[in-house]
Amino acid sequence: MSHAPNATPSTPLRFGYGTNGLADLRLDDALGLLADLGYDGVGLTLDHMHLDPLGDDLADRTRRVARRLDALGLGVTVETGARYVLDPRRKHGPSLLDPDPDDRARRTDLLVRAVRVAADLGAHA
Repeated sequence: MSHAPNATPSTPLRFGYGTNGLADLRLDDALGLLADLGYDGVGLTLDHMHLDPLGDDLADRTRRVARRLDALGLGVTVETGARYVLDPRRKHGPSLLDPDPDDRARRTDLLVRAVRVAADLGAHA
């Protein structure tokens, strides 16, 4: 197969796995398992069981995770689809469409935290 003269070669296919599928494992153990299984990356769901975006010392915990990902050679994408991270009674709530402006602000704060975590982890998304 030939490429057009100005075509950019495609990026090789890489396989990753989402941490929400390993919620029963400690994050460090889940990352080690994924690396051992040959995955190239991880979709890291920010949630209370792995990297709690609302917990104390988020920056320190994020640095530790970044070092672990680097040591294992895993790429990372940050996911914000945790089910009850903001409200233990409302799955995926509140949302940006919530009628309460304070609830919308809580979701916005979570998204801003996720962007910071992603930047600190060197995530591509």
